[in-house]
Amino acid sequence: MNFSLYIARRYLLSKKSKNVVNIISAIAMIGVIVGTTALVVVLSIFNGFDVLIKSFFSVFDSEIKITAAEGKQFDPYSSAFEQIRNDESVAYFCEVAEEIAHFKFEDRQFIANIKGVSEDFLEMSGLDNHMYDGNLLLNDGNFDYAVIGRGMAYNLGASTNFVRPIYISVPKKGKGSSTLLDPFRHKHVFLSGIYEVKQQEVDDQYALVTLDLARELLEMDSTVTSIEIGLVEGADVKRFQKEIKKKLGNEFVIQNRYQQHESYYRVAKSERFFIYLTLSFILVIASFNLASSISMLILDKRKDINILSSLGLTKQKIGLIFLFEGWLVSIVGAAIGLVLGVLICLGQMHYGWLKFPGSFSIEYYPVELRWTNLIVIAITVLLIGAVASWLPVKLLPKKFFQINQE
Repeated sequence: MNFSLYIARRYLLSKKSKNVVNIISAIAMIGVIVGTTALVVVLSIFNGFDVLIKSFFSVFDSEIKITAAEGKQFDPYSSAFEQIRNDESVAYFCEVAEEIAHFKFEDRQFIANIKGVSEDFLEMSGLDNHMYDGNLLLNDGNFDYAVIGRGMAYNLGASTNFVRPIYISVPKKGKGSSTLLDPFRHKHVFLSGIYEVKQQEVDDQYALVTLDLARELLEMDSTVTSIEIGLVEGADVKRFQKEIKKKLGNEFVIQNRYQQHESYYRVAKSERFFIYLTLSFILVIASFNLASSISMLILDKRKDINILSSLGLTKQKIGLIFLFEGWLVSIVGAAIGLVLGVLICLGQMHYGWLKFPGSFSIEYYPVELRWTNLIVIAITVLLIGAVASWLPVKLLPKKFFQINQE
């Protein structure tokens, strides 16, 4: 075993001659443990919220979405789209017609998006698992129906128990006399169901209808505003995205689920990064105790230093003793902190100790442990501990001791 490391290990376990050194050393280790535990728990909670929000988006956001680079509408029946439709990686090929519309139910009005979808969309989205009231039904063979979000139903005062229809209006195209007399096209449709995905952007803003009804209302003939694709299980999304980009060229925008909400994910990543920096800064402040502990230990072991120097131990090796001492405190504190953090997260995952306030979609704070986070946290703690240990070793001996330079 390295001699400097052996002495450092003895100093770590032995009782110091001055009780204050023991107290400062204990405070230093507790600071490392608490800081490490806080990093593990807080970052894991952020991971949990990230997964939770992604699950909400996944109900309405397909794995791949294709839109026109210019304009709103395009023809989905070209040879390139037929190749994509018949690709072995494609499980669902959904044609979508979407536009902002005016909704009216009895004496209440609301502005939201009408989204006409083909039958594949209902199966791809898994929306049947998020029904708040009624059934997920857009057409029964005789009549068209609408399925709206719970927030939208609240704003309209609508319910599946009512027998009165919802009136949908969109601006007419063209500038003819009929447009001047009545600038809107109107349709009425009965409500079959109300969904709730616990995401306000979706629950308040989308009404699902059949693709044919949306096309008729929007005067779209056989065109669409987007194509939404669901892939078979295990398919490589990035590879598939690159392949269809080559087939369709620059005339179309191909987005994966992340890119459809790129602004949200950027904000979420920024928040997580700044939380990491904040907690790391707190850990840096806590590490001042470690620097103080090493400084006090150097003062406490002044006689030992002189004896070791007389025996021929160089200044560098004596310095390594106290540097290793700080590292050992950091390593032990990081290990205990990581274990405690993981245990707290596992307990939260299984028992839901920390309840979530208010009426959100979850009862307790979501948590997800990621091994990459644990590695980053461990490296961060050890680097901070190394710097905190190096400072007193570098500065104090010159001021207080005359160590042989042999």
